[in-house]
Amino acid sequence: MEQNPKTQRKWRFTWEAQSHSPNLRLFLFDSSTNPKIHFKSLDVSIILGKSQLLVTWIDEATSGENGRREEDVSLRVPVPRVLIDAESPVNFRALDDHIEVRLVLLLPVDHPLVSDLNLATDSLGDREESAPLVMDYDLKTLTSMGGVHLQCRNCSARLTKKALFDFSEMPSINWRESADNWFGNCCCAFGSISEKMVAKYTNSYTCSSGFCLLSATTVLLSKDDLIECISSDKTGIENQFESGLDLSCDHGGVESGSRGSEGNGDSHENGGESSIIHGLACGQVDDDDSMLLRCEVKPSMPDCCVHDSDESFQFEQQQLTLDKKFLLDGFLEDVFMAKASNVSKNVDWIEFACPECSSPLGAYPSGGGRSVEPIDGGVRLFKCYISTSSAAICESSDVFRKYTLEKMFTNQLVECAKEELSFHVLVKDLTTKSPLFRIVVLNPSSWSSTGLCSSRDEAGSSTLELSPIVKVLFSDCSSSLVKKIDEEVYILKGQGEELIELLTNASKFLPSSCAYLQGSLVSSMHL
Repeated sequence: MEQNPKTQRKWRFTWEAQSHSPNLRLFLFDSSTNPKIHFKSLDVSIILGKSQLLVTWIDEATSGENGRREEDVSLRVPVPRVLIDAESPVNFRALDDHIEVRLVLLLPVDHPLVSDLNLATDSLGDREESAPLVMDYDLKTLTSMGGVHLQCRNCSARLTKKALFDFSEMPSINWRESADNWFGNCCCAFGSISEKMVAKYTNSYTCSSGFCLLSATTVLLSKDDLIECISSDKTGIENQFESGLDLSCDHGGVESGSRGSEGNGDSHENGGESSIIHGLACGQVDDDDSMLLRCEVKPSMPDCCVHDSDESFQFEQQQLTLDKKFLLDGFLEDVFMAKASNVSKNVDWIEFACPECSSPLGAYPSGGGRSVEPIDGGVRLFKCYISTSSAAICESSDVFRKYTLEKMFTNQLVECAKEELSFHVLVKDLTTKSPLFRIVVLNPSSWSSTGLCSSRDEAGSSTLELSPIVKVLFSDCSSSLVKKIDEEVYILKGQGEELIELLTNASKFLPSSCAYLQGSLVSSMHL
C-alpha cells in the first residue's frame, strides 16, 4: 500500500548527552504532528548491527471521502557512535510535539576510554577536523610552512602582497597587572620596575611589515602587507591626534556596572609576563626607551616617590608615541570579543572587508574623526574569514579550516565562564556600545548531533558523530527587564547579527515545548 504523503515528510532528530552522565536522549519531531494524540502502538527498538533506532507506530491519517484510516509507519534513526548498554531497556514516550527516547550507556560520552576508542577508529584527517581550536598548533604550523599567503575564505582572493614568514604569539593584554604581581606597584625600589617594564614593552612593540601576531581568534599584520591599502589623509590624522584626544591611562573608559576581573579569561597572561622579563634580561630594548611612566604625580606622595619632577614626567610621556599610549589603554585586546575593562573610549574600530567580494575579514583601530588610518599600522583579520590556501586547490592544507565564527565565539565565552555554574553575558556593539543580545551559559559540557530522516530512508548502516556543544539561553535586548549580568563583552555589529541568526536557527533543533526556558530561547553553540 502506498504511504500517505503526510507520513513521508521529514522528521527532525536531535541526540543529546551531558558530560559525566551515562544517558543518551533523542528528540524526534516534525512541525505539525501531535504524537500523543495521533500515534497508536508506538514502539522503539535498537538495531545494533546497523547503529539504528527503529521507531514504529500506527498513524491515524485522513483519506478524503473514505474518512479516517490507520497506517503503519516506521522510521530508522541513525544512532551516534557511543557505547550503548544493550541489556538496559529502551525508554520512550509520545508527547504533544515530539517523541522522546532515552538510552542507557555503558560509559559517558566524554569518558577517556570512549575518547581512546574513537581515536583508534578515526583516520588522521578525522582527528584533525574534530580537534579543538589550539593556537599553539597554528603558530607551529604557520612557522614551518616556509612562507604563507593569506586569502579571503569566501572568494579565495589573495590578501597579502608577499609571503609571510615571521609569526609570534600575541602578548598578554594585562602587562601592568602581570608586572605588579611580580614586583608590586609602588614607584620606588622594585615597585618602579613594574612601571618601567610596561613602558619598555610598549615602546618595543611595533606592527612591522612581514611580522604577524596571533591570538586565539585573530591574525594581526601590518597594513603595508595587504594588497588593498587603507587610504587616509595623513595630515588629518596628525591633526586629529594633536587636537586633544584624551590620552589618560584610564584602562578602558567604557562605563559598566559589571566589569569582570582584569585577568579572567586571558589565556596568554603568563606569555606576556615572561616576554616582558625576557626582553629586559636579554637587553633587547633600547636604552633610550628606559623611562618611568606615571599616570600622575601627587604632592602627597612619600618622599621616596617624589624624585621624579613634573617636567621629567611630561618628557617621558612625550617619548611614548600616541599609538603606544593607546596600547597602554588596552586596545591591543583581542577585538573579536573584547571585555568592557579593555575597551578604550579613545579608539574607533573600523571593519575591514575583502576588496574583491566585500565579505567581512576583520577590523582595525583608528583615532576617530576624519582619520581611517590604523593607530598602530595594523589590521586584525579574523581566522574564521581567512585561509592559507585556496579551497579550489587543497582545502585540507588551510591552517584555519577548523575556525568558524560560532566556534571562536563559543570558545571565548567558555573561557570567560570558567568555574561558573551559570554565566550571564550581555553582548554589545563595539562601535555604538548598544546592546545586541543576552546569553546565559547553562551547560558548557554537552554533546549533540542532529539531522533529518523519513519513512522512505533506506535501511543501510550509518555513522553519526556527537559533537561538543555549549547549551545556552538566548534572548534579544528588546525587553527592558533588568536581568543578572556577570560580564559585558563587545563585538562588531556584523558578527553580532550573524551570531543571532546562528543561535535562532540552533533553537529549532529542539521541539517547541523544549525550546523555551524563563522567556528565553534554549539554544546551543558548537565548540
